[in-house]
Amino acid sequence: MKTPPLDAFTRHAASQVIYQIFPERFAIGGGLRSAEKLNHPAYNLPRAAKRGWDEAPLNESCGDQFYGGDLEGIVSKLDYLSDLGVTGIYLTPIFTSPSNHKYDATDFFSIDPMFGGEEALKRLTNALHEREMSITLDAVLNHCSDQHPWFLAAQAGDPSKRDWFTFKPDGSYLCWQDFGPMPELDLSNPDVRDVLYRKPDSLVQHWLARGIDNWRFDVAQDVGIAVAQEMRSIVCARFPAATLLGELNGFSGSWFQAGEGFQGMMNYWYRTATLAWLAGDIDAVQMNHAVRDARAGYGLQGLLCSWNMLSSHDTPRLITSVGDAERARLALLMQFTLPGVPLVYYGEEIGMEGGADPDCRRTMRWNEAEWNHAQRDWVKRLISIRQTNPALQYGDITVLGDRLAGNALIFLRHTTVPGEDALVIVSMDDKPLNALLMLPYSHWYDGVPLRDALGTSPDTKVQAASVCLAIAPHTGAVYQAAEPDQNYTFFKPRNRM
Repeated sequence: MKTPPLDAFTRHAASQVIYQIFPERFAIGGGLRSAEKLNHPAYNLPRAAKRGWDEAPLNESCGDQFYGGDLEGIVSKLDYLSDLGVTGIYLTPIFTSPSNHKYDATDFFSIDPMFGGEEALKRLTNALHEREMSITLDAVLNHCSDQHPWFLAAQAGDPSKRDWFTFKPDGSYLCWQDFGPMPELDLSNPDVRDVLYRKPDSLVQHWLARGIDNWRFDVAQDVGIAVAQEMRSIVCARFPAATLLGELNGFSGSWFQAGEGFQGMMNYWYRTATLAWLAGDIDAVQMNHAVRDARAGYGLQGLLCSWNMLSSHDTPRLITSVGDAERARLALLMQFTLPGVPLVYYGEEIGMEGGADPDCRRTMRWNEAEWNHAQRDWVKRLISIRQTNPALQYGDITVLGDRLAGNALIFLRHTTVPGEDALVIVSMDDKPLNALLMLPYSHWYDGVPLRDALGTSPDTKVQAASVCLAIAPHTGAVYQAAEPDQNYTFFKPRNRM
């Protein structure tokens, strides 16, 4: 497979490590406790359940439980995020809404006062940019709250808003997954598309002009490929550095094959395959093919710009899903070495647990006595390895694991620069993996020494396009080439492709 040339945009996007924050549950600014913060008038809602920071979420009325997290709280924790090594943050919706999750906006052009309003967003954006970190906001183009003024006007018969939604003769209306409080906007209506993304003062362009860097778009299958294509052509003409990324809980090949839509997608395909393999639900043949299928279906640029995620506010947390820290570490190794942008859901780096929503949205633990420090050290190490090897950031991939008997995922990441490479092995075998691996790659030359960046597997070397592997059970390795000689180099510039 010939590696296509990559533009600067793709290289930059692929070199990021993003940290996902559910703002209501991450931190409270100003040194306040939940009880103090929840006295703010914004929380005076009929069904609001006000919770203490250390209390577990209730199973009922998930959207009505409040703990008081806000944008100032995130500002206060940016040193923590910088130390971890992430390069940007992604926030679930922050626009004015009666819920804690904000996926039911009542105003797309104001920041919820629970989170501190627009001034707090300005302070957060400025503080991130001072650290050369980015901010990605979450946009919901498909639906809004049934309390949004647009919908209330439509229900009242306002002819300027009635066709912004789809009403049936009996007065019912299309709504997201039949959930009445979230009426669907009619994206076939040009006026709706104008206010959402087409005009300079639209939702998407308004906040980009105020300093946010990128957008993640909720429920991409409902937004649609055609809308994504039109939005990219308009928005990226004005904001060429912005990444537009869609959410699709499945295989996203068609979105990329259509062309010129979202630059990246949330790579749930990787997540499904990773968790299934670690659970024993699929074998290594399917796991290796799943990685190869993503490369073929997404294309290199689409794959590199997509987010590799293992958990989110919509899923159980990683360690809960896989059952133990050992498997969690292997999953994280895959997340940080496969093509794509690692997306770390808040608290995964310290081993937080949690089942399905709302349990996966527990408040962040800031008492270090509650941390899994080994997990955090592992994440920091993986970030460091990735950020010092260009191949792990934006290199192409050659899948090799299904060539061997056993239960291992094996792949080579490589750029067009000889020496910028990494051979990744993740073994789920119960016995050592001792094998000679044929290596169909021209630029790891005979005699090149290979060292495991993780320090767990023995040094080896390339021998006439092959590598001897000796991998312990249930471990991984990230082999990188070394240049041990003082007066000789294996990787001469004249061999660059």
